[in-house]
This record gives sequence, C-alpha cells and structure tokens, in this order.
Amino acid sequence: MRKGIQVVLNIVIIACSLAVFAQNSSLKKGSVNGKNYYEEIEFEFEKNKIIIPVEIEDKTYRFLLDTGAPNIISYEVFKAIQPKVITTIPTNDANRKKQNLDVVSVESLKLGKTEFVNSTALVYDLNGSEIFKCFGIDGFIGSNLLRNSILQINAEEQLIKLTDKSKRLELDRKTSIKLKLVGNQSSPYVWIQIKGKEAGREMVLIDTGMGGLYDISRNHYNIFKSKEIFNEIGQSDGASSVSLFGEVPVNNQLRLHVPKLIINNFEINNCVTHTTKDDNSKIGAELLNYGVMTIDFRNKRFYFKPKTKSYDINTPHLGYTQTIKSNKIVIGYVWDEELQKLINYGDEILSVNGEEVTADKLCDYITKTSKTEALKQIELKVKSANGQIVDISASKKELTEILDNFNIKQN
Repeated sequence: MRKGIQVVLNIVIIACSLAVFAQNSSLKKGSVNGKNYYEEIEFEFEKNKIIIPVEIEDKTYRFLLDTGAPNIISYEVFKAIQPKVITTIPTNDANRKKQNLDVVSVESLKLGKTEFVNSTALVYDLNGSEIFKCFGIDGFIGSNLLRNSILQINAEEQLIKLTDKSKRLELDRKTSIKLKLVGNQSSPYVWIQIKGKEAGREMVLIDTGMGGLYDISRNHYNIFKSKEIFNEIGQSDGASSVSLFGEVPVNNQLRLHVPKLIINNFEINNCVTHTTKDDNSKIGAELLNYGVMTIDFRNKRFYFKPKTKSYDINTPHLGYTQTIKSNKIVIGYVWDEELQKLINYGDEILSVNGEEVTADKLCDYITKTSKTEALKQIELKVKSANGQIVDISASKKELTEILDNFNIKQN
C-alpha cells in the first residue's frame, strides 16, 4: 500500500502546476557567461524571506530568491531595461489563479560577478502587491536561472555560495539525496519521510520563497489519510496567505500534527502544519533555521547539513492564523473550536495587546517578526463583517493539550 501511495504522488506532482508555472519551454533559455565560477553573496533574511542583490545594466536591484518560481522582473525593471518580449503565456500561481504574462529575454543579469546572459523572465506588477511592495522587491531569482548551478544557503551567516563546481563547496555526497528537476522551470523536488504510527514518503518542492517549514497539499493528504501518519487537530474555512495574483479564495483546510518529519536524515519532531489548496506539498525557508541547505541543480543532488541530528518543535500554538485582505490584517483560519464561536475569517484585527493595528504599520506586520510571537496570552480587538467590535482573549496552547482535546496520544 505504501509503495502505491508513493507512485501516485510522483505521477500527480509531475503532472500538476507549480507555484508559478507555464507550459512553455522559453523558461529554459539563457546560459552562464564562463565556467568554474564561484560567488559568495550576502543576503537579507527577514520573516524567512531571502533577499539578494542582483545587477542589471550597472544598477543593483533587490530580488527574492525563490526556487519555487521562475525568474520574474517588475514592470519598473522592464521599463528601465526594455528587454525583448519573446512571447506571452498563461501562468498559474500556487492557488490556481491565472494571468497571461509576458516572457522577456534579459540580456545580462549578474549575481556577484557571475553573469547570466539571455536568461528569460516573466514580467509582473510586483508593486501592485502590498507584500512585495513592503519588501521592496524588484523581481524573483527562480529555479530556471539556477538550473545549471549549485546553490548553497547559510542563513546563520546570511551567505549564499553559487558555483558550477561541487568541489568548491564542502559537501559529502554520502549525506545527499537525489534531486528531481520538474517541468520547464526546473523546479527542485526531493523525497521526504513522514512518520506517525505508520510511515510514508512524499515528493515535495524545495521552495525557498515559502516562509514556513512544511505545507502539505490537501490532495496529497487525502491519499495519506488512510494511514496512521498525521493527526488531525483542527478544521477551518478561511485563507492563510496572499498568492502572487492576489487574495486567496476562502477554502476549507485541516490543521495537522506530524509526529516525525525526516528531511535528508534530519529528524524534526512534532511539526504542526496545515493542508493547502496548492497541488504540491512544499519544504520552505524555515528549514534554513536548522542548518545549511545545498541545492545542486547541476548534478541533481540535495544536501542538508543540520546543526543537530534532530529537533523537537514542541512549542505552544495559537488557535488562529492571521492574513491580509484588502490591505488589512484579518483573521485567517480559526482552528480552536471555542474561538470559532467568536471570530471568523476576514474579521479585521484592530489591535493586539492594546497596540493599534493601522495602515502605516502594515509593512511592519509583513516584513518584521511579530512582537507577540514570544507571548502566551494575546488580547485582540476584532471588527466582524457586520461591523461589531469585540474583545477576544486567546491563549497559546501546549501541543500536549491540543492533542488531548482530540484524544490523541503522543508517540
């Protein structure tokens, strides 16, 4: 049965759309000018977003490093460099929202001193999104640009190493696993293990543009749920993110406890995640907090050097999430059954622990680590859809308490 699940998942992943995916081979054009290159690039790392400097026509821009997407440049960069438009293609974001985007050829793009010539990129109005506007993003460096390179990311040192020679890096092939490049944007996928009372494997996208640790596709979970691997610890209608093409429609998702998540022999205990509408499950940039990641696109290998052999994420959890809607901070999913009687998706958060949430603080919410993350008790003032304003007291609950509420025993 377990082998059957693995085969089905593999077929599903190869056939489905990625975070930003287009059925067009133009995304694989371009090359690196030179061989035996090696770069060390410092980056910003805030809210698990990797921001790197990119030079185009002697001007330095701020790009998001996103291995779950192809190259993207903003309208502003497009107007400044006036690249050749190759074609226009239909594109899906992670939540299946669609737009037609121009594909352009960027004559010269530099990461450090390494030059990528005639690389392709999609053009999108990044400043039309509050999230990207707050981060000051001019574009994305995606997997299609990196498909012939080796990328090492060290979040502790905030340093990226980029090369075409694995010998330039301290790598032990015995500790690596196979990497599969999928689709026309060469998206990197690896197998991970998930264990509860029973065990399984899943092929996931290595997505450095995703801030979390592990998101599981609802479609994948529906295949796995016949096995005793995950523990369901909540269900909610809502939304948890803003996709590339705008607000995410309301959908029903599950909150899950993963007793054991194993990524390249690194064991993570007590991961709490939720299902998503995306076709693909993902491992995100939060993994970088636990060690050094190397994505060897060139030789199709994945390395992860952890700080410790295992890590237990046994922390208290809030019974709701927050997101953005109409440029306001609102309630996302409500997992706690008691809170579901008081708040709903879309309710506007007016204040947190007495501090007003105003429009001029929106970018701080998006780009800065929340001051309330270390607090166990959260006091909210919330405005419902009908205009009613209520005060809510929400306590973070220990994982053992959440599991006990669902009559689940920890392994």
